Amino acid sequence: MKNLLTLVCLAWCATAALAQTLTADNVTNNGGYGEKNLRKAPRKVYIASFRTYFQVLASAEASSIGGSFKNNTKTSMVVGLKGADSPDFIEVTNALYKKFTDALKEKGFEILTTDDAAKSEQYKDWIRKEGGEVSYAQIPGYVSATPTGYSYFVKKETKEGREKGAFLDKSTKISRDLDGAIIIDVTFAFPFVDMKTASSNLAGFSSVKAKIDFELGAAYGQDGAIPLGAPTQLKFVSSEGMGKDAILLVKLKGDSFDIETPVFKDKKFKEFNAAMTDYRPEYSRLFWKEEQQVKVSHHAECDNTLYKQETLRVASEFMDEALKIFYSNALR
Repeated sequence: MKNLLTLVCLAWCATAALAQTLTADNVTNNGGYGEKNLRKAPRKVYIASFRTYFQVLASAEASSIGGSFKNNTKTSMVVGLKGADSPDFIEVTNALYKKFTDALKEKGFEILTTDDAAKSEQYKDWIRKEGGEVSYAQIPGYVSATPTGYSYFVKKETKEGREKGAFLDKSTKISRDLDGAIIIDVTFAFPFVDMKTASSNLAGFSSVKAKIDFELGAAYGQDGAIPLGAPTQLKFVSSEGMGKDAILLVKLKGDSFDIETPVFKDKKFKEFNAAMTDYRPEYSRLFWKEEQQVKVSHHAECDNTLYKQETLRVASEFMDEALKIFYSNALR
């Protein structure tokens, strides 16, 4: 932890000319209400969730349907992250959690434990989970991580490991059960690639393009027909009773912030297939077997040190701005 923070401080100096700093202009706190009521809350907080999402895989597929003189085409691309792995994701997450909790303690906030939160009726029969692990089950294509030494509650967990909370947010009720303590939810997400497809039945082609677009933004995925999403944000909620709720939601302005430092080696990938006429030999047609489609076809190679440095840097800058807004509303 200490080594990573030291590394980042030294590396920031070396890359300052390349990196764009995330400032107050890049965040917004629209979407909440009664924010000033946070001043009535005790200086006690419970961190109900703290999770980071790192994109590691992205896929896309395009196809065209041939006619009398052209064959069908099918183009697939699977881009995988190379150069950073689970231990790196845990390392960054732990550093962010320490920075966050240290900042709150400096301002005099007491951080309630999961044992304290268990007193809330809202958590009755919920599952207690221990942090410090990664999960591949939360959003397809993303590895999510929770801090080491941190524990939290989930309402239920699928057999695949996907965690689920309540259908309606219970933060205000949990706050009331904990004598008005401020309930905090923290999410960071790091997508790294943007994929686009194109095809034409008339021209007889299909293509997939991938562009490296490393950013602090939102994790999105699909589980069948169910959309899944986790935008970068910090949420602070307290309640002294009905009509006295406070909700402060700090998000990125424009939904994302580009990480411009050259973390990745390559910037673009492309696959293109043109239909061949029927007189060509059958073996000359390009096709994908079903079992091949899940294999990585392109590796997006990153610099491990820069990857950890920049994810920690931009998330820390966002966190600092979010806490400034929180303090301006919560401190008397």
